[in-house]
Amino acid sequence: MLILMYTTKSRMVVKALCGLILWGFIGISLAGETGDEPDVGEEPFLRHALGIFAGATHAEDDYLETLGIEYGYYINEMVELGLLAERAVREDDSTLLIAFAAIHPYRGLILGAGVGRKDPGENRENTLRLTLGYEFEMSYHWSFETQLHLDFIENEENEEVLGAALVRRF
Repeated sequence: MLILMYTTKSRMVVKALCGLILWGFIGISLAGETGDEPDVGEEPFLRHALGIFAGATHAEDDYLETLGIEYGYYINEMVELGLLAERAVREDDSTLLIAFAAIHPYRGLILGAGVGRKDPGENRENTLRLTLGYEFEMSYHWSFETQLHLDFIENEENEEVLGAALVRRF
């Protein structure tokens, strides 16, 4: 019976969890190999962040499972530039690719905006995304982020995406 319940959506979730576990092991093994050694007792400033996102997209009175991966480069402790790819599970699966900029103005608060393309098959639409999030820092350069996105999509209704990301800084 468990085999029958193992659907395509379940496979995507299992792959995402396996990816998180693998990324954790890689991150732990690379810890401390930054090149720039901080002073004794000082934490190094880690400029790169890689995260795995899981959430739900609200579109046309339906909630769709959404998985994604995001990369961010911190110019300084307040400004981040990055790329993300998200895939929403629907009849015509759609992939969203976005370049974004975010500021971190106060202890974990994230405000961001991005532009990109949504590609559900033949129709490609330009997309503008606004983001509000909060980052909870954990140990070993890991953080947990809650994220709310509002997507303005050309020739379609707006979509809201609510989810969480597990992020590793390196």
